[in-house]
Amino acid sequence: MDEKDKEILKNTEEIFNWTYPGATLYYRDCNLKESVIKLFKEEQILRNGYFLDVSSKAAGLDKNTRFIIASSKAAKLYQINPDVEKYAHCCINANSYFKVMNIYVVNGKTQIFLLHIPANGLEYFSKVISNFDSQFIDRAKKSFDEKIIKEPLPELLEKQWVDRTNFPVGMDGYNTFYPLDSITPITKEGEPLYSGIRNLTNDTTDINKSRITKLESPKGFWKRLFG
Repeated sequence: MDEKDKEILKNTEEIFNWTYPGATLYYRDCNLKESVIKLFKEEQILRNGYFLDVSSKAAGLDKNTRFIIASSKAAKLYQINPDVEKYAHCCINANSYFKVMNIYVVNGKTQIFLLHIPANGLEYFSKVISNFDSQFIDRAKKSFDEKIIKEPLPELLEKQWVDRTNFPVGMDGYNTFYPLDSITPITKEGEPLYSGIRNLTNDTTDINKSRITKLESPKGFWKRLFG
């Protein structure tokens, strides 16, 4: 093992403990062009530049794509805001990172399985595969097989929810992946939510504090949507 490999593996326990214990499956359905779906590849690392709205519940899929996300750091907003309880609304912080674990197609519907990973675990997850990963992939596939034959949940078809979720994870409003060598600045209006999610999910260690200092300039679509 060379020095670079040793450096990657030195925080293994901290990375593992941030990622896997307490990880739960969350859901986000959207309609994507086939050309956009094909841009996602297994083992790809993504950065999501905006606050990611997801639901802790799902059933049938009336759209063509489901993102299923295993995360231990999704804030359960529905527990503190009764207005979003019916959606089982949870939120994953801006500038979160994900690894594409599996892409699964059933009857023309695509499920993209993402694992939420810490900011300082990108090299680790680019090199290492855990036994937990194969177990999660099996769970995600089983979830899709069981849910896709059911009717969609009517509350998750409401315009208010669809408007928040009907676009892909890890891409900007132009269907371009967020760069990994920069981070999206958090606006003044977004700072309370950003800090609140970190506190609600006990995400306070350095393992998820990005060392990247280069700031990405917000593009028009997301700037209008998220301030």
